[in-house]
Amino acid sequence: MISRGSLCFERGLILPLFLPGILAWGKEGHYAVCKIAEELLTEDAAAAVQLLLPESAGGDLASVCSWADEIRHEAHWRWSSPLHYVDTPDFKCNYDYCRDCHDSAGHRDRCVSGAIYNYSSQLMNYHGFNSNLKYNLTESLMFLSHFIGDIHQPLHVGFIGDLGGNKIIVRWYRRKTNLHHVWDDMIIESAMKQFYNASLPIMIEGIEKNIEDDWSLDVPSWKNCGLNETVCPDLYATESVKLACKYAYRNATPGSTLTDDYFLSRLPVVEKRAGPGAEAWSKEGHIMTCRIAQGLLDPEANGAVVNLLPEYAKGDLSSLCTWPDQIRHWYKYRWTSSLHFIDTPDDVCGFDYSRDCHDPHGKKDMCVAGAIQNFTSQLLHYREGSSDRRYNMTEALLFLSHFMGDIHQPLHVGFTSDEGGNTIQLHWYRHKSNLHHVWDREIILTAAAEFYGKDMNLFQEDIHNNFTHGIWSEEMSSWGECEDLFTCAKKYATESINLACKWAYNGIEPGATLAEDYFQSRFPIVSRRIAQGGVRLAMILNRVFSDHKQAISAPI
Repeated sequence: MISRGSLCFERGLILPLFLPGILAWGKEGHYAVCKIAEELLTEDAAAAVQLLLPESAGGDLASVCSWADEIRHEAHWRWSSPLHYVDTPDFKCNYDYCRDCHDSAGHRDRCVSGAIYNYSSQLMNYHGFNSNLKYNLTESLMFLSHFIGDIHQPLHVGFIGDLGGNKIIVRWYRRKTNLHHVWDDMIIESAMKQFYNASLPIMIEGIEKNIEDDWSLDVPSWKNCGLNETVCPDLYATESVKLACKYAYRNATPGSTLTDDYFLSRLPVVEKRAGPGAEAWSKEGHIMTCRIAQGLLDPEANGAVVNLLPEYAKGDLSSLCTWPDQIRHWYKYRWTSSLHFIDTPDDVCGFDYSRDCHDPHGKKDMCVAGAIQNFTSQLLHYREGSSDRRYNMTEALLFLSHFMGDIHQPLHVGFTSDEGGNTIQLHWYRHKSNLHHVWDREIILTAAAEFYGKDMNLFQEDIHNNFTHGIWSEEMSSWGECEDLFTCAKKYATESINLACKWAYNGIEPGATLAEDYFQSRFPIVSRRIAQGGVRLAMILNRVFSDHKQAISAPI
């Protein structure tokens, strides 16, 4: 084994394989990781991979990505067993190569991180597949492709005392298993069954859609190791052990039964292992909107919200306000993708429900304004303890809460041709972004760093003070005004497209660099729209969960 310190890599043919594993880690997971990697290979890398693959692979890298698991217990390959994982000290929740990368006999570099360094180094010797090489580069490729998946499974960088969860016996619904196997296989199998029509290709397609859309701006950072290194397994291992502590081990004690609460709260972690999602209004914006709303609910409405939330939310609506973004590409929920936005005619700067509220196929009411009307209507049927099962009230609450954030982001009611600013590529200060992402996330994160010491609680407190007794206090009562509960969303959409024209698009050209002037002038608009979204969400929830005949007003 070649130690980490002895390696000095140049950028090579294998780099595209280092997109963090999205699904590692059973047979289906490894197949998906490699299938996604194949789609991202450069022309030279793809040609090299084809030449290195064994004939039995039929040119398909994914077909041999489980090979390292299949041979690990054979006598000839038994030495490779420690290379699939790295054990870390119990409850430390950190990783250190020099401390942790060794096998049970203390031999250094024999762990998954060391294996990635070693086989990467071997593949750097590839030059047209010279038969005189001292390494078997076919095996190197298959080992590396597998171990990249393994290192992204959080419990492959778990605690030494329980062997990465292998010794923690639990039940997955009704099946007896162990915690490691839950993360290797069970979460993925359950997701395929419930959300992807039991089809691995459909699941892969959904993840690839996330890479192209929601995670597109994050992909470059996933390949960035720093210091011009080709691989950075230490970074991946550190990420994994932190996720193991925060999600895998949490609420999974020996003998426990893991069901929907664990599954539904951990599946987004599995799918987002490839990197943070770029959610609408950003994760931070949606959380603030929902926290503002819940703080303004009357006791009856808050009781209904807490009753509808799943147990793992612990009564906190904001903890699930990004859920519709997390599931939008799942096969079961693919129909919801068009509900996050409205495309309006270019340069018209106006919204017309009958003209604009449809999906790309022309199906009416399939837009964010239609979704708000629909899920509001569903929640009007709520009665605590009711046997009415026509609607999933929990999902209706989560969708409504999220879409109230979306409709207040001006570029979610943007122009058709640029997809609400998504195709307008530019720079935010020094890094690449697009105009939609600037309004989703960049302005919020810049404000948090510049004004609040990156403390989102302080950010939210400032917004709250502005509408309770600050600059927005006198206008707040008008925020809830609309003809009736079902026309409110049309008003919000009209506001957003007007703001998009006046503030988001104004003066913008593709390739522009947006910095302090743009930030300082647009930040007040973003803050105010987050506040309006929260206040108005509370208004709707107070209305639907209380006396349905009361006048519509802002919750002050």
